[in-house]
Formats: sequence, structure tokens, C-alpha cells
Amino acid sequence: MEKFKKDELKKKVIFLGLAIPVAMVVISISYAFFQVSVESEEERLIIRSGDLALTFKDNDETIENTERTWNFGDSIEKELVIENTGTRDIYAKISWDNLINTYLAESLTYTLEEKGDESGAVWKSVETVSPNVPRSETASTQLLADHLLVPSGHTYTYIVRIKFEDLEDIDQTQDINAKFITKFTLEQGKPDIPLLKLIKNAKSVVPNFATPATIDETADGLFSMEDDYGMSYYFRGACENNYVKFGKNAEGQDMWWRIIRVNGDNSIRMQYDGVGDLDANTYTRGFALTKQAWNGTYNDAKYVGWMFGGANGSASTSREQAQRNETDSPMKAKVDEWYKKNIVDTGYGNYVADSIFCNDRSFESRNNGPGYGNRTTYYGARGRTGVNDGPIEPQFMCPLENDKFTVEETSGGNGALTYPVGLITADEILAGGSGKYSTNNNGYFLNKDDRYWSFSPGLMYTSYAAMFVVDSRGGVNWGSIALSSAIAPVINLKAEYLDKLQGNGTIDNPYFLR
Repeated sequence: MEKFKKDELKKKVIFLGLAIPVAMVVISISYAFFQVSVESEEERLIIRSGDLALTFKDNDETIENTERTWNFGDSIEKELVIENTGTRDIYAKISWDNLINTYLAESLTYTLEEKGDESGAVWKSVETVSPNVPRSETASTQLLADHLLVPSGHTYTYIVRIKFEDLEDIDQTQDINAKFITKFTLEQGKPDIPLLKLIKNAKSVVPNFATPATIDETADGLFSMEDDYGMSYYFRGACENNYVKFGKNAEGQDMWWRIIRVNGDNSIRMQYDGVGDLDANTYTRGFALTKQAWNGTYNDAKYVGWMFGGANGSASTSREQAQRNETDSPMKAKVDEWYKKNIVDTGYGNYVADSIFCNDRSFESRNNGPGYGNRTTYYGARGRTGVNDGPIEPQFMCPLENDKFTVEETSGGNGALTYPVGLITADEILAGGSGKYSTNNNGYFLNKDDRYWSFSPGLMYTSYAAMFVVDSRGGVNWGSIALSSAIAPVINLKAEYLDKLQGNGTIDNPYFLR
């Protein structure tokens, strides 16, 4: 556009509506907020529900535009105040309400800043939905910003700054007769969940599973892989943002967990990682149980099962019998006992999802065994871990329906479990960053400096059955089921809690459910 046109436009553009009376700003707060009573008190509006109470006020009564002119580069501010007089922290969101904006799409930009009432607090930028004021030919409601945390007993002040931009090489003649009119409304918001952002920024590349992951490879986005429910998103490497504080054990201590992955059904798979003092954001890494054999009887292929056919001590005579889910393994009995004592009996069982645990008893492609008795048999996970320099190809899909352990068949599995608890799989260990079979890795989040059991069968070799483990140096390996190893139970938080987690996943501010 020619320069003289821009100069003329600067003299003629009309800006309407920002000098709205204060009352107009506040009376339109949504009655749906908490679905509670709303009472007007002159220039502010009070919203109450039990221990929730917010006051929202447009505190800037001096903004006027009496000459009704608006030049390029000019800006205008609106100051809004949110006071939390309740006893609980609240997340709020601010919206443009009854918005009419017929300016060009990028002509009006805005920013939002906040400042708390704490001593010495400074203004800080707040993330908004867009840098541009949304266009709307007819009155509409558009989100301005969400995830605004207002702690109990505090008052936060927000400044909305709207600027009329001089767009280079764009004809803004249309803006001469454009209109901008708005009010602002307040509603209940949601916490800002960094985990959801990591999922949104999921990586489409396949990592090099043969190489140990010793740095955080998912700091800016998770890796993705299909599972039996859909697309799963997994952490990898020396993660510093997958800590969860969930539940209190039988001794009243806070239990800490590490997220392995978000399952395809949006449930959150996490592994037990230790306990800490009540309400403290520190803990001691450890196991649920230590020095536990998978099964003291180890000379039969059936004993690689979480459950198996026939009594403990009786030989299997067919693959079907060996893999029949009728008798609990000693390992399953110990994990179930721990779960009941520390999850069910402490009142946290209703938070846990019934999602598939894969005890993969499929055969490796080069297997030449029958899968029963004491004859050599190689199982599926062995062929995916890089044993004998084979391909390293972890998967989250469970090959056999019989091996998909769930409490209910309606959850997509075999319905054989007593409780929705299991262990990590060899495939999840590889995906998490262990490196190929028998490679040391002290620098990723699944290393616990001691050997612990996985859920994945390795092999039956003449006189002993073996399961995969995470060894004391962090590698994925296998060990005879008669050897003693530690137990780190795995559970899945229900999908409904994915967007309700608070915190940012660091050890200083772990994810938690209020």
C-alpha cells in the first residue's frame, strides 16, 4: 500500500467499544460457573459454591475513548481483578463475550499479564489462545486465556493490552469502518497439564532402540507407538518430568510413581518408585518388595506365566495346558497382596483403570520348542530385544488374546485378574531407553540400581524358565524365575484423570490429584 494512503488512514480509523461502562463488563459473568448462586455488588460480581468463591471485577474505570479515534500503533488496556475468597485454589478462564470484531485478522493483537498480591510480585506474561483478537461478524464468546490459577486467599490482577497494528504491505482500508465491541466473562478453567502438551507434541520418528537413552529424549514431546487401545505415548531416557505422587500406603506415607506411558485409552501407566513423608515433595527411591523369586519351581515352561494351568509343581503336557489361566503364580499372589493392602484398603482403588498387561507367551520366530514341559522354548519378547544381534523392535500390541490380562473382559482382555495391577514389560523397558539386550544404562528413569522383575517371559531352557528383568546396571536382561529380584508394581490411572493432574511432573512439583 502506498505511504500516503497509510497516513490518511491513520487519521480516519474509528475504534469503537473499548470504553464500555464497568457494569457492562461484570454483569455478564457466566451463570454456569460452578452452577451456583451469583450476586451483584455494584461494580463486581461474587460467585460462591461451598468452599469455592471468586470475585471478578473490572477495576479500570478511567479508560475512555471520547474522541473515538484510533491510530496505528495505539493500544488500550483493561484491568481485571480476580479475588479468591474461598478455601480452595481455583483455575479460571477469561473470555471475550458478546465480541464483535470486524477488523482484519491481524490488525488487533493482544497480550495478557498477571500479578499476584504477594509481596514483591512482578507482572508476568500469561499464555493466551492466540496473539490476535478473534474476528467475529456477530456477537460471540471466544476464549481469551485458560489455566489461570488463583490460590485460595489471594487476589490476582490481569491486564489485557490490545494494540492496533500497522501491517506492512497489507491494505488496511477495510479497518476504517471496522467495529470492535466486547465484554469479558469469567468461568471455571482447567489446570495447565504439561503432560497434555507433551502428547500434543508427540514425535513421529522411531528412536534408535539399540542405543541407551541417557538424556531426556522426551523433554519437548513424547514418542508414540500403537497399543491394543490406540496410540500410546511413552517417556524415554533420563526423564525429569514424569514423577507422580499418588496414594498413601498402609503406613500413611505418600507413594511416588514414574509414568511409563499414556495408553491408547488415555489411562496413565505408571511404575511404583518409592515412598516419602506425608505432603513432602521428596521421597526415597525403592521397591514395593525385595528379594522375591518369581516361582521357586522353575523347571517347566508353564511357570513363565502370570497364571498357568494345573497345580504348582505338576508338569505341563501341552501348550494349551501350560498357558491356561487358572492358577496364580507366586509372583502374582505377592503383587496382589501388596495392591490390596496399599491401594484398595487405603481407599485409592477407584482411581485405577482396568487396562491390559501383556504376559506375552507367543513364540519367537526362530523358536523350535513346544511351549510346555522342560523343553527349550523361546518367547516373543526375546526376539525383540536384540539377543544374538537380532532386530530391536519393541511393541505395545499384545500378540495373543489369552495373554492380555485384565480384571474384566469388557476391558479388552482375558478377565483373569483379581486386581488391575501388573509389572512393566520388556518392550516398555526397551522403549524407555535401556538399549539392546544386556547393555548397561545407569542414566535412564527405569534404572533403580537393583534387579527387578518384568512381566515378559524370556525362555525355557532345559532345566529352568527365565523372565526378563531390569538388571542392577539398568539393562534389559533375563534371569531364572528361581532367583530373587525386587518388585516394582505397575498400575494405570483412569483416563478421566488425564486432564485433571496438577503439577508439572518434576520431582519438586510432581503430578498429583487434588
